[in-house]
Amino acid sequence: MWFEFFIFIIFLFMSLFMIFFKWYRLIFILIALEFLMLSVFMKLIYDVVEMMFFYFMCFSVMSSVLGMVILVGGMKFYGSDYSVY
Repeated sequence: MWFEFFIFIIFLFMSLFMIFFKWYRLIFILIALEFLMLSVFMKLIYDVVEMMFFYFMCFSVMSSVLGMVILVGGMKFYGSDYSVY
């Protein structure tokens, strides 16, 4: 049980540090949000029923696809992936 909590804390701090220190590039923000989603997923995987597992997986996939669409759109129209233009 403590191992899952330890992994959750590692992913949580790694994602928060990435957001704090590398906020100027959109790709780093998307990676940090994926780590944050993974940490929440690993925390909730033992506490929810199976249908909530699939609901959470669908939500995380949709948010990942939306982030990639925003990244590609920003690259197409602005030419870079800076989060502050």
